[in-house]
Amino acid sequence: MMHYGKCTCPKDLPYCICGAKQIGKIINKKPIEASKEEKQNNSRSKSAKLRILEKI
Repeated sequence: MMHYGKCTCPKDLPYCICGAKQIGKIINKKPIEASKEEKQNNSRSKSAKLRILEKI
């Protein structure tokens, strides 16, 4: 989850009680990177990472 403020709740709680406003939910755990073929053909794609966030 993404929050406006820093969430100070303990990690073992099932939900946030500190009052931080949630702005989105992270969809994928790991970033999506370019394939080996794409990296060979396009040198700038080596540092590209796609992250997905669902806005709430």
